Amino acid sequence: MKNTKTALIIILAGTITFSAGLWAYSTMEHLGAFEIAIAVLVAFIAIFSLIIGMKRIKDEKKGLTAEDELSKNIKQKAAAMAFMYSFYLWTAIIIFTVDTSLQIEIPIGIGIMGMGILFIGFWIYYSKTGIDNESSI
Repeated sequence: MKNTKTALIIILAGTITFSAGLWAYSTMEHLGAFEIAIAVLVAFIAIFSLIIGMKRIKDEKKGLTAEDELSKNIKQKAAAMAFMYSFYLWTAIIIFTVDTSLQIEIPIGIGIMGMGILFIGFWIYYSKTGIDNESSI
């Protein structure tokens, strides 16, 4: 079961990276700053997933558990904070894109990528600083 999770993480990260590479290759046009920023965000999330997957594989080979209680609490706290701040993100996206001529896919893509970045940021923060009061989760 544990090996299945890490294999899925690696497969997912590889699929995202491969899809992003195909997209960049298929356009064969000059990419603007927005397209480059989206590609960088996708690459960042894929690299982050690969790092986590490789760490889990290494831990499993050492005989350690894939997730202990602290890492579960950190992930839960990061998800809760990312969810809360995503309301502000979506509000800002709606305010700044309501009267524009942008296609609907662009603000939705920005919002989804922003939610992923929020979770990663909070996860890194709580991994480094820890959780003050675990009973408040």
